Amino acid sequence: MAKLASRGVLALLLIASACCARAADKPPACRYALAGKLPVTYTGEGLQPAVMGAINDTPAVMLVDTGSHRSYLTRTGTDKRGLALGSTGGLVQGIGGLSTVYAARLKDFAIGPAHGGRMTLPVIGDMGSTPSFEAIVGADFLLQWDLEIALADKEIRFFRPKDCGDTFLGYWNPDAVVVPFESAGTGSLNPFFMVEVNGKPLRAMIDSGASRSTVTLKAAQAAGVKPGDAGVTRAGTFGGIGESQAARWSAVFDSFAIGHEAIKHAAIDVIDSADATGLPDVLLGQDFLRAHRVLIAMSQQNVYLSYLGGEVFSTQRKGIEPWIVTEAEAGNADAQHALANIYLRSGGERNIAQGTAWLQRAASQDNARANFQLGRTLLKDGSYAEAAARLKRAVDKLPSDRLFPLWLYLARLQSGEPAAAKRELEANLDAADSRRWPAPIAAYYLGRIGADALLAKAAKEDDEPKARGCEASSFIAELRAAQGDKDGAKALAESSRADCAKPAG
Repeated sequence: MAKLASRGVLALLLIASACCARAADKPPACRYALAGKLPVTYTGEGLQPAVMGAINDTPAVMLVDTGSHRSYLTRTGTDKRGLALGSTGGLVQGIGGLSTVYAARLKDFAIGPAHGGRMTLPVIGDMGSTPSFEAIVGADFLLQWDLEIALADKEIRFFRPKDCGDTFLGYWNPDAVVVPFESAGTGSLNPFFMVEVNGKPLRAMIDSGASRSTVTLKAAQAAGVKPGDAGVTRAGTFGGIGESQAARWSAVFDSFAIGHEAIKHAAIDVIDSADATGLPDVLLGQDFLRAHRVLIAMSQQNVYLSYLGGEVFSTQRKGIEPWIVTEAEAGNADAQHALANIYLRSGGERNIAQGTAWLQRAASQDNARANFQLGRTLLKDGSYAEAAARLKRAVDKLPSDRLFPLWLYLARLQSGEPAAAKRELEANLDAADSRRWPAPIAAYYLGRIGADALLAKAAKEDDEPKARGCEASSFIAELRAAQGDKDGAKALAESSRADCAKPAG
């Protein structure tokens, strides 16, 4: 990452412009110049903030992630381009677990107009689910200069101060909160700063890569909130890297304060992140950033922020958020897919007709997950050829996804294309890391291992072996059905559902 992190590369991006507005009481000597900016788009199932760049001269979507110590490629970016991965022997840790780090040699890597030329970049081997973004732009790039995150304007901005000293830099709002920060002490540029939760001082960090804000379990307990308390309910899991997931609870804190901004009855998720060393007590994620304008002033070691309106934390937000509708109506296929699933899921917003219409609109723009969803529905309805066509589009668009090819195989079999089914799945399995789940399911489909061997492999999975076993049993049943053994498939599926409904352990 040495080239990417160099000021020489960033200088290509930062084109000096006129000095932005200065408060009337600023000393004339202070010049706070807008040096460059990048437009932000929303990508993936979580509609995460991203910028456009390029990998080997092909366009690439890149997550804006101040929470990442450094910049990485993802398997979505490398698999799409057929890049060879070299071993580094290293690991990267995040909420949820660990992942192997590979390395890829590139002819060129660009963030916006900034080109780094030939370089070798680290690659995160496993992010749990398949990301839509192809790279992660981390703190090593973003925080070389003062960084403003203005999601309401769909921009990130870089500033170059000169002779500003301790001059107030919140140029957009004279009442902006100013919070001093300290070094994270973990090798990351991303600073920590203090907030108060239930009156308890806690260390926090701006994490633009986190979909929602969280408090660690240890910090929540220190603030007087713990699982089992009234109003603290289990809310599934939370993950970021690797297959493991951290336990998550929904909780309401009596108060949350940052500087002179105070929020009563703040509903913030609590996560058991004991294995993620180096994390602060509080991560302020995309929900917080959509309700604020934030400037991380590295030059002063201050964070400036001002509240823009609306609910601050995602667990407090009710109904369909207007910004998602705006994105969908503007043609963002990922937002259209997200809106479709809001309408299709059970709950107060359920509207099958609206959901189906948005799903079709997303698929018409070649959205991989929308085509996958429609393909699965067509497969269930017996429209095998149409299902195969949809699923093939999903695989082609997002070749790093490990489940799409399995469903394409099933659709090909039932549409009378066994040769194509085998050829496509063999190509996918040979291209994938054979150690990564669900590669054993693909090996079973291709006759390389038997059903007992598949279930044995599932039982040996370090991460959630019961879930892997349930998934394996489900795919065994799907193959039997595709091969014409409907009764056997039904019996196996019913038995599997009963076993999988039982608590683990």
